[in-house]
Amino acid sequence: MVQIIAAREISLYELEEKFGLQVATDNNLFPEWTENLLTLTDEEKQGLERVKSNYLNFIFPD
Repeated sequence: MVQIIAAREISLYELEEKFGLQVATDNNLFPEWTENLLTLTDEEKQGLERVKSNYLNFIFPD
């Protein structure tokens, strides 16, 4: 039987421990999300990399 868990009732830590949740850094994981997109400027790419870096540092502090 499938158990449904509301997102507000579970933490990322619990998902990692109970279900083996892992961060996926493969840029080709969901190719349909990256097909037929507008080209980003260098400034936009730098901004996105900064956000990604800050996010990963937040969830995986040293």
